[in-house]
Amino acid sequence: MFTFKKSVTALAIAASLGLAMPAMAGNNDGNIAGTVVDARTQQSVSGAEVILKNIATGYTKSLTTSANGSYRLGNLPVGTYNVSLQVAGYEPVSQGDITVSIGATTNVDLNLVAEGDNIEKIEVHGSAFSMVDVTSSESALNIGAVELSRIPVPRNLTSVALLAPGVTQGDARFGNYASFGGASVAENSVYINGLNVTNFRNGLGFSNVPFEFYDQFQVKTGGYSAEFGRSTGGVVNAVTKRGSNEFKFGANVYWQPADLREQSPNSKKTNGEYYIYNGDDERSEMQGNIYASGAIIQDTLFFYAIYNPRDISNDYTNGEKTTYNEATGDDAFWGGKIDWQISENHLLELLAFSDSATTSTDNFLYEPRTYNSTSFEETGGDNWSLKYTGYITDDFTVSALYGENEYTLTTKSNIQNDCELFYDTRDVQELGFTSSGCATSNDYIVEDGNDKREAMRIDFGYILGDHEIRFGFDSETNTSGSVQAYSGPDGKYWFLYDGTPGATLSNGAVIPEGVTQYSRSRLRTVSGNFETEATAMYIEDTWTVTDNLTIKLGVRNETFDNKNGEGETFAKIDNMIAPRFGLAWDPTGEGDSKVFVNIGRYFLPVANNTNVRLSGNEYDVYQFFELEGVNVNDYNGIPYLTAINGAQIGADQFNADGSVPDVSGIVDQDLDPMYQDEFMLGYQAVIGEGWSWGVKGIRRELNGAIDDMTISHVTQAKYGCDHPGGGGYVLGNPGEDMTIKADTDCDHEVDTFVTLTGEELGYPTATRTYNALEFTLDRQWDDVWSMSASYTWSKSYGNSEGLVKSDNAQEDAGLTQDFDFPDLMDGAYGNLPNDKRHQFKVYGSYSLTDNLLIGANFSLQSGRPITALGIGHPNGIPDYGDTYYLCTADCATDDPTYAFSPRGTFGETPWIARLDLSASYTMEFADSYEVNFRADIFNVLDAHSTTRVNEIAELGEIGQAEPDFGLTSGYQTPRYVQFSASIRF
Repeated sequence: MFTFKKSVTALAIAASLGLAMPAMAGNNDGNIAGTVVDARTQQSVSGAEVILKNIATGYTKSLTTSANGSYRLGNLPVGTYNVSLQVAGYEPVSQGDITVSIGATTNVDLNLVAEGDNIEKIEVHGSAFSMVDVTSSESALNIGAVELSRIPVPRNLTSVALLAPGVTQGDARFGNYASFGGASVAENSVYINGLNVTNFRNGLGFSNVPFEFYDQFQVKTGGYSAEFGRSTGGVVNAVTKRGSNEFKFGANVYWQPADLREQSPNSKKTNGEYYIYNGDDERSEMQGNIYASGAIIQDTLFFYAIYNPRDISNDYTNGEKTTYNEATGDDAFWGGKIDWQISENHLLELLAFSDSATTSTDNFLYEPRTYNSTSFEETGGDNWSLKYTGYITDDFTVSALYGENEYTLTTKSNIQNDCELFYDTRDVQELGFTSSGCATSNDYIVEDGNDKREAMRIDFGYILGDHEIRFGFDSETNTSGSVQAYSGPDGKYWFLYDGTPGATLSNGAVIPEGVTQYSRSRLRTVSGNFETEATAMYIEDTWTVTDNLTIKLGVRNETFDNKNGEGETFAKIDNMIAPRFGLAWDPTGEGDSKVFVNIGRYFLPVANNTNVRLSGNEYDVYQFFELEGVNVNDYNGIPYLTAINGAQIGADQFNADGSVPDVSGIVDQDLDPMYQDEFMLGYQAVIGEGWSWGVKGIRRELNGAIDDMTISHVTQAKYGCDHPGGGGYVLGNPGEDMTIKADTDCDHEVDTFVTLTGEELGYPTATRTYNALEFTLDRQWDDVWSMSASYTWSKSYGNSEGLVKSDNAQEDAGLTQDFDFPDLMDGAYGNLPNDKRHQFKVYGSYSLTDNLLIGANFSLQSGRPITALGIGHPNGIPDYGDTYYLCTADCATDDPTYAFSPRGTFGETPWIARLDLSASYTMEFADSYEVNFRADIFNVLDAHSTTRVNEIAELGEIGQAEPDFGLTSGYQTPRYVQFSASIRF
């Protein structure tokens, strides 16, 4: 039987539940909302003064309930709050431990008991939270530093993202970054305290901030609001720690000893030689953190400062066990935050940090161990942001942010001008290995580069009855400076090949009779400063239609303006309208279940890499020569080759001629943006005290893509002229018509605007489709244990992975080998590299005693599709690149026979299982300081599953089998151990 006392109890408990609502949630803050009612009559109480107080900083803000008894306050700094009110004729009400999380709204309903009323009082606190947010249609994982401290997670932002369902680890050659919803790893955005810190050059990576500096994370896997854009993957939204009225000081150290790190297996060729040698790999890491925080002025001005010294060493060999490398890095990170609570209506916060770092790598001959050279890689830079928050009225808020984000990309060597680079692919090698010469880096590039982002945004929030309206504007000016060349005295990279007389080379020339070996040199330089301006406006309304139904309607309008090295616009796309719709319905009205729908469109800008490569003064030329022999030379005791070249074979092959091209001749004048449409439908419900489960279906479709395509095959057929610029590449939308200025009189200058149809060009439309079903089961922390589990079935398929290409580890964002020639895309449709069909994830923790805590993190996922790549095609041999045809007969004739080998039809790599465990012991002394000792073991079972294989099935010439095809080229990270100790005052 329903009783009044029980109803009050239920209301009180409901008041303690923090509901993570999307309404008015800024990108680095949170909100509190609720309703004040008379506990006996259940009538709303208007005009009541609600007082919010941040327990740590003393920040206090008062506001008045509306006519329907509701109150809302957005743009609150994350943290723990106390909510109280006093109304004449009622008992005072106060609730503490109300947690405000990043990007979410905590719901706190307050029930007033009349003075003298004998209703039983229920004392509750807001530290508990709702297992089901019945107002949100977004897909996101909110997790804080406290929760992460209970489970074994590698101390980096990507590992946090990988806890979310549907997020997988991408190709290790890109840095092991996260792939969201089948997208490439270069399509994500990362924000720290509202500042975008994503690498805008090619989308790979972000500013490197130590784990200790972070306070909370929000991993958005889909359905995010109109406030967020420039991403077709996912968004990681993080906030750092801040000072409080209590002075705090602490230090910790994290150590990964080399002696407790296992090695991956070796991979051997059929002849017994090493393909991948890991037997001498050795890595150790020591990091410390020293931090302090407190009040400069009580209740008003606060600071947080951190210093993070690092000592990292990584020793490894090349694949063939011919060179040995010792890489070290010991640059310290520093960071800090200042918060100024000017008044209850005005807040100011300053963030500053530097992640500048230099990694030096000493290179040795493997045996005897002779020093050769030292290379240097410089990364990171200085970063800062200033944010203002103003509460103009109870219903109107404003926030404004300006910040700068820097990233250095400099690679150099102490011998970069001393000798040339050689790559010997011949069957008989004088040195017995392929690579030699004065290498500067793994990709042999000498680069002096730097990127700088200047970001500004202003956001407004307005409450109008049942509508919570948010609107704003943001702008980024992203500048890339770059000077690139190959190392060596003349900047050339030489390749040596076995050849067959009569075979055709990529420059169109035929190998002469009697020539069985040839060389190819490549000279490539790039320089300039390139700018992109990106702006966006948005408006979004979260409408509480009824107590059980919430609808979110939003729209975002974006503009991208990419400029060449002379500051001239070469690619501008505006009026990109991105609608967002979300619906959340509580079918029972009990606040313990919901059905939700989310539909949205998301645009991705043209990466600055495209500015540098396509619109800069890139010079790229191949030359082919008859190879008459080689000289074996010695540098610092290490042998290297020089070629004895005979006659040049054919003409120079110009891939780029060094001039800044006419922008109307390199970009489709009707260029459409790259965008993705997403649809989600899901259900979530509480199934017991502290338990919830959910199911969600997701579909993502890449409906527009941008890439460079050669058009000379069409201009030759129509006008008898190659398109200028070396290779005749134009940026456009594959499969669509193209309007450009072409060379119609063969004077090597563009002169006339023409429209080339999609049918004439012969390229397929770029496609990528992601379908998924996600199942989740969660058990919230109750001071004893917690658990989160998920299973995701997904399928990612199409002919375009996205901005980067895992097949050949090409990070040339927006300008990959895809769509360079029509024949390269014949067979490209299939299961894409980030298609991991099955994913299981389980993580949690258990408190054995008040002092001893254990944690576990387990994942199991299916493998990556395998493709067999050739170099020929029934239409002829493309100038370069991998095809999906393998020659099976008559390969040296004019009429070879091919077998079709579409993408992903050679099976998958093995399943990958990983179990991580942790144990920590905490001791407190006289309430004045706390000491913690901890051990984490990652990949406890030391599993060695293959993550990647060599997919090149032909090498050098069509029909010439690559003997290393299918060999393992990458393993999962082997077992390693991390010890840590910390003290906090």
